[in-house]
Amino acid sequence: MAEDRQEEGQEQKGQEEGGEDAAPRKKGIVLPLLMALVASGAGGALGMTLLGPAVGPWLAARASQPKAEKGHGGHGGGHGGGGTQRLHNLENVVVNPSGSKGTRYLLVSVAVEPYDPGMVEELAALDVPLRHELLAILGSKTVEELSDIDQREGLVEELKEGLGHIVGEDVISRIYLPQYVIQ
Repeated sequence: MAEDRQEEGQEQKGQEEGGEDAAPRKKGIVLPLLMALVASGAGGALGMTLLGPAVGPWLAARASQPKAEKGHGGHGGGHGGGGTQRLHNLENVVVNPSGSKGTRYLLVSVAVEPYDPGMVEELAALDVPLRHELLAILGSKTVEELSDIDQREGLVEELKEGLGHIVGEDVISRIYLPQYVIQ
């Protein structure tokens, strides 16, 4: 019995020691986790307040550059194999047709081909006024007018004339509608 008491005493002593060892281990895990949480919160706050405002305008300017200027080896978006871009693309223009009360929309991409391929850069510089004119013309049409395939060529001519008022009457050779979706 004396041996049993001695073993129980050693087990209790071991448990107490294990309990003391367990507490520092838990504290040892909690502290690094707490530090990691504080560091990621501080990093996120610094990124939003310092890095975001500094990098945001740069990213926006890069996104608004024509694709030919962005990377190397671009195809230029035009016809043929030359490096000169022959079309100015006004992509993903979304407009609510007249009378739709916002329940319907037209998603359209318009490619403008100037007579002189050198004018593509000038067209790119006028991207915002060109988009505005597209919205005005397309927004004045009803869903029925925009859906009627027989009126599509007339619409293309109207777009050519409207955009011609902005860039000059003898600048635009053709207008293409590579994307035309009504929902």
